Amino acid sequence: MFARSAAITFLALAATGALAADTPQWPPPSGVEVRMRELQAIIGSRGASSAQREAAREELSGLLKSPAGKARGPTRDEKRPARAAIEPLPPMIKPADGRMPSAPPVAQVEVVIPPKPLVIPSTGAVTAPSGRFAIDPRTGTVLHEIPGGYIAPRTGQVTPR
Repeated sequence: MFARSAAITFLALAATGALAADTPQWPPPSGVEVRMRELQAIIGSRGASSAQREAAREELSGLLKSPAGKARGPTRDEKRPARAAIEPLPPMIKPADGRMPSAPPVAQVEVVIPPKPLVIPSTGAVTAPSGRFAIDPRTGTVLHEIPGGYIAPRTGQVTPR
């Protein structure tokens, strides 16, 4: 039993020692830090060729990796797509000049009350007056408007409102 627990303890210490050997030294020594800044300047420079930028990226990624990462080599995500060969277009939207557009016209609603139907007493017919006249739908007689109602010009019969 003692041998088994001693073996587990030994393996745990060995694994911790292996992890300690793989940890990078940070911050890097001053010479390495200066070289990193030079490589970053090459990558950001417009005058550098694409081959120079690619070489600077590879060297910088090697400086940033831990010893264990350097042993594994480049990952598949490290390769970046090529940069656009042309400059992007400037914004195409014209900025507002400070004036606000005029307000759209406001709709107006007029309430029109339809005329009350008119009942002609002699025939019992219902008609809707239209303007200054009303027409008896049964006889076709045209009734003219007077104050307080309508009058049939032939008969002189008054139909009150």
